[in-house]
Amino acid sequence: MSRFRFRAQAALDLRRREWQTAQGHLARAEQVRDVAARDVEKAALALAEAQHASAEQGRQAQTPTELQWYRFWIVRLDHERKSAQSVLTARQGDVAKMSAACQHAKQRCESLELLKDKTRRTFDRAEADAERKVIDEIATLRFNIDRRGAQL
Repeated sequence: MSRFRFRAQAALDLRRREWQTAQGHLARAEQVRDVAARDVEKAALALAEAQHASAEQGRQAQTPTELQWYRFWIVRLDHERKSAQSVLTARQGDVAKMSAACQHAKQRCESLELLKDKTRRTFDRAEADAERKVIDEIATLRFNIDRRGAQL
């Protein structure tokens, strides 16, 4: 009985490694996106706290310089929030690209795995057919031997 050998095994191994690499890139992109999301949350929280502090200070008698300082502080924090949001948007785009690349690598790997499974089933069927043929030949030989023995 011969052994099953998938000729494209090297290609399948390569595609599996590509898929694993793509999964790693996707995981890193998701981590970077999550960090960017936390940065947006921090910036939004800092802006809200600054606005609240400015409102509190505005209720008290303040000099115009202090009020202007609070306004510029809030403008800077708003700018940082918008900047963090744009970074987050870019990271989300990176995650989408990596996700598509990972899906593509998975499909390529799965297509070769399906081919290997189909080839294996074909091989197994051929082996079973060959085994049945040998069994049939043995049964035919025994039948003929028994028939000759009965005729003598």
